Amino acid sequence: MSDYLALALIGRNGRRWDISGPNQGVQGCELMPKPKAFYDSPVTTYWIKSGGAGQKYQGFSYKRRDPLFGLVCSGDDPEEDVYIHDQVRMDLGDPDDTFLLEAVSRYGTRWLSMRLLEDPKAFETLDFEGKDPNLYAANTLMISAAAEMPHWYAEPVTQSWTFPTGSGSLSELHPGNPGDVPIFPRWTLNAPGSWVLPDPSWGQELDFQRAAGQDANLTFPVVQLLAGEDVEIDTNPDRPFMLTESGSLGPWMRSNGRELIYPVAPYTPQTSVTVSVTGATAGATATIECDRWYSRPIGMSI
Repeated sequence: MSDYLALALIGRNGRRWDISGPNQGVQGCELMPKPKAFYDSPVTTYWIKSGGAGQKYQGFSYKRRDPLFGLVCSGDDPEEDVYIHDQVRMDLGDPDDTFLLEAVSRYGTRWLSMRLLEDPKAFETLDFEGKDPNLYAANTLMISAAAEMPHWYAEPVTQSWTFPTGSGSLSELHPGNPGDVPIFPRWTLNAPGSWVLPDPSWGQELDFQRAAGQDANLTFPVVQLLAGEDVEIDTNPDRPFMLTESGSLGPWMRSNGRELIYPVAPYTPQTSVTVSVTGATAGATATIECDRWYSRPIGMSI
């Protein structure tokens, strides 16, 4: 048990089990030693054979994270133990359900979302198990899980640009990215108006087959938004790029496939960037929301 890192299992319906840390076991459930895949986000690297005897590195991509960990459930008597064990199993649900690991430390609170990869293994890990579970007041549950989004995440951070007259340019601090993995900002824009958003490279041109320094001050002109077309722009390639509050696809269809290029690189500090708009109503606002993603439950920047 550590006083510096507290881990909790948050069930599919929100129930909490403190499995490690200062409150470990208060609900009757504790983390077994040697959990796997709690730390660095898994990656695959890509290589091609060179003209000589070696291979040349081509890049990498993140893979699904597959946490593997065991829990010890215990009660004051065998009946209570089996009840606690059953409640924990219920909170895991089936593979259609998701549950969380929560990590609390001096780095803040981070979560890892996952679902069952296969059926949990119950009552078979410790030497005395394999018999009637009601014989003892402690039993185990081994959990093999899968995290589609392999990174630990914290609460996102937002920043807004508000235009009192409905037109002009304003510079504010971009939230940046203190974590060790790239993030994909989301923009929310009021309509009507013609917006120009910052899309700087954050030094990543070579990763996108563009000349170094070419896009340091790149901008993205958003297609003109009509009245009633308040829009959310999501730069994550795994999600729809542009959706209006009403569900209309008009702005996306008029964009002719144009999208923002760059995620925010790891360890990017807060940086002043400029947003501009014309033809908007007084008080129009552009808001950016930046996730906080990390490969580990602690560390790798704060």
